[in-house]
Amino acid sequence: MTEQELKVLLKNPEDAHLEFKEASNHFSEKEINDYCAAISNVKGGYLLLGIKDNREIIGTKAFLGTHTNLPHKIYQTLNLNIKVEELFVDSKRILVFSIPLHRLGIPTKSNGKYRYPIRRGSSICEMSSDELLSIFSEREEDFSNTYVTGLSITDMDLQAIENYKNLWAQRSSNDEYKNFSTEKLLTSLRLKDNKGIKLAALILFGKKDALDKLLPSAEIIFEWRKDAAQIEYDFRKSWREPFFKIADELWGTINARNENISFQDGFFINEIPLFAERPIREAILNAIAHRDYTISGGSIIIKASPEAFIIQSPGGFPPGITVQNILYTQKSRNRTIAETLAYSGLVERSGQGMDVIFSSSIKDGKGVPDLSKTSDKQVILSIPAQIKDKNFVLFLKEIQKKLNINLSVEEVLELENIRLSKTFINVGYKKKLLELGIIEPIGKHKKQEYILSKKYYAHIGKLGEYSRLKGLSRSYKKEIILKHIENHGKGTTKEFLEAMRDTDKKTIENMLQELRRDGKIISKGTGHFAYWIMNPSKSK
Repeated sequence: MTEQELKVLLKNPEDAHLEFKEASNHFSEKEINDYCAAISNVKGGYLLLGIKDNREIIGTKAFLGTHTNLPHKIYQTLNLNIKVEELFVDSKRILVFSIPLHRLGIPTKSNGKYRYPIRRGSSICEMSSDELLSIFSEREEDFSNTYVTGLSITDMDLQAIENYKNLWAQRSSNDEYKNFSTEKLLTSLRLKDNKGIKLAALILFGKKDALDKLLPSAEIIFEWRKDAAQIEYDFRKSWREPFFKIADELWGTINARNENISFQDGFFINEIPLFAERPIREAILNAIAHRDYTISGGSIIIKASPEAFIIQSPGGFPPGITVQNILYTQKSRNRTIAETLAYSGLVERSGQGMDVIFSSSIKDGKGVPDLSKTSDKQVILSIPAQIKDKNFVLFLKEIQKKLNINLSVEEVLELENIRLSKTFINVGYKKKLLELGIIEPIGKHKKQEYILSKKYYAHIGKLGEYSRLKGLSRSYKKEIILKHIENHGKGTTKEFLEAMRDTDKKTIENMLQELRRDGKIISKGTGHFAYWIMNPSKSK
C-alpha cells in the first residue's frame, strides 16, 4: 500500500470492511484473529493499527520487528492469506492488514473472543445461523468470475468505462480513477489478469457486438401496458448493451411513463410516484447481480403498468435464499458482478437491496412486494404501484417525526402485517413497538392479537373502528349485563354471550362474579338452570 492509497482509505468511514485501531504499544494476536476473521466474513477489507478513530496517525509499536511472522501465524489459525505491510507516514509506523474474502463456502473461524465473528457496521459480533448457512451454501460457482475466450480490451465500450470511472471516483473521493486506462480499470477491479478478461467485464462494459456474439442472453426487455390485464403491450424496448452504458437510459424509459399519485393532508398535497426511483433501480441491479447467466435464451424482463412494476430474471434464488429469509440473508450468485457494482456505489457490497425495495413500498402505503410466483427457473418480483392506504403513509411519517425515530424495514414490515392480519411475523419486534405506543394488544392469552394504536385511528378519524377492534370496555360491558337484567327481570350466561359476541365465556363469568361481590346482582338456581337477578336489597 502506498501513502496515497492510505490517504484515500482515511477518507472513508469505518464500516464492516474497514477498521482503525490506535494500538500504540500492543495488540494481541487473538484480537488480530477476531478482526481478520470478522472482516473476511463480510467479503474482506482492511485493519490498520496506529490510527485513531478520528483518523489521526499516531503510530504503533505492536509486533515491532515481528510483523513479518504474522501472515504465517494467521494462516495457521484462520487458513487465510493475510497480507501485513509496514508503512511509515511522517516517521510514524502503521501496520496494514489486507484481508481477503473467506474461502468459498467456508466461514472464517477465529480462536479469540468469538467463534465465527462478523462485522456489522463498525462492531464485531457472532454470526447468526442464517449468516452461517448463507456462507455454507456458497459453493455454487461464480459464473461471472469465469474467463471469456476471445474477449479483448478492444471489446470494451468506452462510454460504459467512462461512466464507471466517474462513479467510482465519486464513491471513493479519489479523482485518480478518472485517469485510469481501460486495462488498468479492469485489472484494478480484478476483471482482468494474465489469464484473460472475465464475464463480469463483458456484462457490465462489453460492446453490443461482443454481447451479441458471446452472451446474447445478457438482454433487458421493457414492456409497458396501460392496463395490466391486457395481453398486448403498448410500448416495448430491449437492450443488449453494457449495463454501465444503459443504466440511466433504462430508468429514463421507465420514468417517462411515471405518474404522481396525489392526496391531501390538511393544507398540504402529498405526491408519491407510481415508480419510486431508488427501489426500481435496486430491483434492476438485483436482477443484474443475481440472474443465472448460464441459462441460454433467458432475458431480464420488466413488465410495468399503473398497477405494478414486475421484473423477472432467469434462474431461481441463489442457494440458501428463500422468500422467507430474503430480507435477512445475503448471497450473491454473481459475486464478481455484485462487488463491481458495489465499488461504483450503486449497491451495497452484499448486492441485495431487498430491504430498500420492501421498506419503500410499505412506507408509501402500497403494501408488501410479492415474490410468491418465484420458481426454480425464474425470480419474479412484483412491486405495487398504487397506494392502498394513504392514511398509513401519513401515520408512519407522523409517528417517526413525533418520536424522532427511524423505523427499520423489519419494524415497518411488522406494522404492515399487523395492519392487515393483526399478527406478528417476528415477535422479536413486539416489545419495542408496544413501548413506543405504535401498537396495542387486543384479547387475552392465547387469543391475543395486535392492532395499530389509538393514535392511528385518531389520525384517520375512525375512533369508532378502533372501539370495535379494541372491544368495549369492561365497565361498559358490566352496564350491558345490568341493563339486560333490569329489562328482562333476569339473565343467563348464554344470553350475555349472545349480547357480547366478542367476549368469551370466562370473561363473562368473571364480570358476573365482580357484580355479585359489589352487591348489585345475585344468582338463582344451579347448573343449566342458573340465572342472575338484581339484588333486591340494593334495589330498595
